[in-house]
Amino acid sequence: MLFRRKPKKIGVALSGGGARGLAHIGVLEVLENEGINISAISGTSMGSVIGALYCSGVSISEILKFINSNDWKRFVISTTFTLPNLTILNSRKVDKVLYKFLQEKTFDDCIKPFCAVAADIISKKRVALGKGKLKDAVKASIAIPGIFEPLVKDGMILIDGGVIEPLPVDTVRKMGVDFIIAVALNNTDRKEIPTTKTSIFNVIDLSLAMMEREIEASCFPMADALIQPKTGDFGIFEFTKAPEIINAGRISAMEKIGEIKRKIF
Repeated sequence: MLFRRKPKKIGVALSGGGARGLAHIGVLEVLENEGINISAISGTSMGSVIGALYCSGVSISEILKFINSNDWKRFVISTTFTLPNLTILNSRKVDKVLYKFLQEKTFDDCIKPFCAVAADIISKKRVALGKGKLKDAVKASIAIPGIFEPLVKDGMILIDGGVIEPLPVDTVRKMGVDFIIAVALNNTDRKEIPTTKTSIFNVIDLSLAMMEREIEASCFPMADALIQPKTGDFGIFEFTKAPEIINAGRISAMEKIGEIKRKIF
């Protein structure tokens, strides 16, 4: 008598990384096109944005259409503004785009289970957000200190999850999956910024990259497959280079798809 092997429940952990995190779009596109059925997604920072959109039912084609549109160009221009030695993101514009796609959707509206990761500066612990409005959870997960205001909720002050779990492998493991694909951005080939350019923008960019690299590496052994898009040539706020960043995700996913299929099927 023949027994069919039970299909694996595949979880995907999406790291943070600002604009570099747009590479997750290319990765998810390849996994989808190659027939990899994702059961659950966890996301930190930009990973939470992409994960929330995907799990709420926004298709990859819809996301790409927006990024290739004039609406995206206007968003980038109006969102990022520069003062002397300081680059800031306009949070109101970010809220507007999040609402455009997520509106008042809750986690219960997701077509696939999703969890956003934030950090509570009161308890100094990771907070896995899986209830309530998706938009609020994403806003907490992307609240980079010094860039976005933290989200105050239930006695917690929530900031960017990247400070405590930039690659949420452990979080997605707890969502009932038995095979984890981790997507961690590879910024090791990044061209270092000259010491003469020490604006707050550059310091935040380099500091986050250094911190994430150290913490992420400890998570790698917990994943069953690892995809590392090469995003070292892109800055944390270089949203104007979205097409190139997304393509970096596609390339890295295609390099790993054979290995992933062998392990899954």
